[in-house]
Amino acid sequence: MATDSKWNRIREWAEAAGMSVSSFICLSSTGPERNPPSNSIPQAVAAKLERIETAVLTLAEVEHQRLAERGDAGDWEAALRKVGFRLRTERPVSDGPAEGDQP
Repeated sequence: MATDSKWNRIREWAEAAGMSVSSFICLSSTGPERNPPSNSIPQAVAAKLERIETAVLTLAEVEHQRLAERGDAGDWEAALRKVGFRLRTERPVSDGPAEGDQP
């Protein structure tokens, strides 16, 4: 259950990630824990993390649009798979794939 404003934020995040709301929620709920309980971190840190998340999603949308304009939609899908794999395995996205990786 969520307020209208929370649903709007979820829709914006999903759109910025180039995903459906359903896919975004599934990935968010099955990926590594990214939202610790609010009482476990100082409010200033939580606010900064939220701003960072917004910035990353905004940059993702810019890159998605840039690739679409170039006609490289396949590159976007490959990048999403690589990032998803790295998040699931908690490895840095910038690392090259290890032998046997399946991004």
